[in-house]
Amino acid sequence: MDLYAYSQIEDIGTIAKVNGINVPRLRGYRLMGEETPLELWKEDKEVIAVNCVRDLCHSRPFWSPNSYSYCLNSYTRYLENFYLKKEGDNVEVRWDKIHGWKRKVLKTYIHNEIQKLKRQCETWNKYVGREDVLYIHARIGGGNWSDYYKEVVNKPWFIEKVDDAFDSTYCDIYAKINNSHDYMETK
Repeated sequence: MDLYAYSQIEDIGTIAKVNGINVPRLRGYRLMGEETPLELWKEDKEVIAVNCVRDLCHSRPFWSPNSYSYCLNSYTRYLENFYLKKEGDNVEVRWDKIHGWKRKVLKTYIHNEIQKLKRQCETWNKYVGREDVLYIHARIGGGNWSDYYKEVVNKPWFIEKVDDAFDSTYCDIYAKINNSHDYMETK
């Protein structure tokens, strides 16, 4: 969830309304003309690797990256502690404990998750600095998208959509608006 975008709903909501933008399950707005580019950091990749190991430890069936069922119990905690090294707040993957098919599955899973994050960053960076683009954060990503597709894509303001890399139930939607500075000056 993008908390800053959430805090902007009231302030920027008028701009969206004037431009005929109404997105279901709205979670926030940002004016792309005021934003700065995002960069993928080494730390982001490490967090993704740790999250992937946790997902695989909790997945049912075990070590399945496409699982729709997760289990959290003492055994999955044991697995998590076996495959992850924790020192204070720092958590790292214990690559020396992951071999064979498990290593291959984990590396593929991490690669795919990093690609999702890159795609989200590249899409964001494509619109940074544009006064005529509004970022919309909504809870209609992943499997929810099919329910709301027609309500969003067929609108004249719709530019592009990308799922949130860390929670695919959210998505970022980019919308064409009249220059936001023109509107803010007349307000």
